[in-house]
Amino acid sequence: MKKLVVVILLVTLGFSSVALAEQTFRYGLTVNPRGMFNPILYTERYDNFIISQVYDGLIYIDAQLQPQPRVAKSWEISEDQLSITFHLHEGIKFHDGVELTAEDVAFTYKTILHPEYTGVRYGNFKVLVGAEDYKAGNTADVPGIEVVDKYTIKFTTAEPYAPLLVAFNYGILPSHLLKEIPVGELEKAPFNLNPIGSGPFKFVEFLTDQHVILTANTDYFFGKPNIDTLVFQKVAEDAVPIYLQQNRVDFMLISPEHYPQVSALDAFDIYVYEALAYNYIAFNLRQPRFQDVQVRQAMAYGFDRATYVDIIRDGFGIVANAPMPQASWAYSSVGINTYEYNPELAKGMLKEAGWILGKDKVLQKDGERLEFDFLVPDGSRLTEQMALLFQQNMEDLGIKVNLLFLEFSAAVDLVDAREFDLFTMGWSLSVDPDPYGIWHSQAPWNDPGFVHARSDELLELGRSETDQTRRKEIYAEWQQIINYELPYIFLQYDVTIGALSKKVQGIDTNPGPLGPLQGDQLIRVLHLAD
Repeated sequence: MKKLVVVILLVTLGFSSVALAEQTFRYGLTVNPRGMFNPILYTERYDNFIISQVYDGLIYIDAQLQPQPRVAKSWEISEDQLSITFHLHEGIKFHDGVELTAEDVAFTYKTILHPEYTGVRYGNFKVLVGAEDYKAGNTADVPGIEVVDKYTIKFTTAEPYAPLLVAFNYGILPSHLLKEIPVGELEKAPFNLNPIGSGPFKFVEFLTDQHVILTANTDYFFGKPNIDTLVFQKVAEDAVPIYLQQNRVDFMLISPEHYPQVSALDAFDIYVYEALAYNYIAFNLRQPRFQDVQVRQAMAYGFDRATYVDIIRDGFGIVANAPMPQASWAYSSVGINTYEYNPELAKGMLKEAGWILGKDKVLQKDGERLEFDFLVPDGSRLTEQMALLFQQNMEDLGIKVNLLFLEFSAAVDLVDAREFDLFTMGWSLSVDPDPYGIWHSQAPWNDPGFVHARSDELLELGRSETDQTRRKEIYAEWQQIINYELPYIFLQYDVTIGALSKKVQGIDTNPGPLGPLQGDQLIRVLHLAD
């Protein structure tokens, strides 16, 4: 899973002098990739747009959210649910012509477990036998990763781990290019800006605030893509309707404010679908004023989220109350408080918590004013309007909110450094509902600093339970805890709008929550009409 912000940056530039082939597909992006094109180190979904085309994993996730073979032609799961054995295709080659083998797979996943690894994916694989000792530097190998032969690799866990199979969709790294680089220095390696994988497209060029250009891998093991050149084009938010009207991009995710104008374009089909994503406002629970659950709940009651979804977003969204989107099989509404807008109730709760209105009309307690900075990644009018509505609603309660607008990457840096009071962002989630990496007290993406013993227990149970019915029950109880504790004020479950050129052929017109271009679409199916 990776961080998503409901923000859009405001720069648009043209293509460079790189020649574009006849079959060129232009994918519009309103947020610039950061340039970390490494499948085990990236943290932003915009980098993953490129990664998913340059690299192949052992598996991929299809439009129905099911794992399908890719580098692995097949696999077996042991009867005790403790091991998965993958059998690789023979003859898959990296873009430099070197064959991909089980040694590359082992290198990729051992790097994630290495003591010097600087990424955030260790938690997905620490259940492998020997992983924790290896991470601690106590052993030189991981017994739970066994290279059986050149094209067979076996992964063994200490206990059943439900999300393990779908976790193996990370792109396989070329060990012959990276094994001499110290793992602690891998994050700064030039390779990350000039990636070499085994996927359907080869990396050509990345120009910040302009584009990323990929070209078809003519030697791709699964057959050359129909598209010769794939361009991820940066488009300023204000310019989105113009780019579409002038056919300068073939696909874009669009914001609700552009829907009326874009839906009227004859050259594009519009896809509207619920996504595995949600948006939120996060508290910094390390601060004493936010450690009182009554304060957090009062702020939720005092924020008119229905107006945000129905008016600001024109109904493109579903008011959220827990961190499990409705598009997920693990979603539950049982025992979930909807926190309907009720400013009078909110005021009463704040008073009960000891906050009294001062002469300056700001709530005070023990000499401290209830005033804080709200970090808002800039560029999206929808996000800015949400922040302004939040500021006004909080002022009505006697809470002073200072809006701090920052460019997306700068905002992420502050969040990662835990230098915030409140911030707003969003999550784009994995197909497996396991929320451990965001919500466990030891998780790397636990930005609010949420610590709750029963929550941790349920997250650990959810990972070890392989029966989906029981697992759903576990996550239903967990959602009730988060809904009560409110480390986030949940805003909305995403309803995504995609505009796709009608000249694009071979697309499933009934896409699932991953959208019309996910799964195998860009690799084998998609092509452009003359």
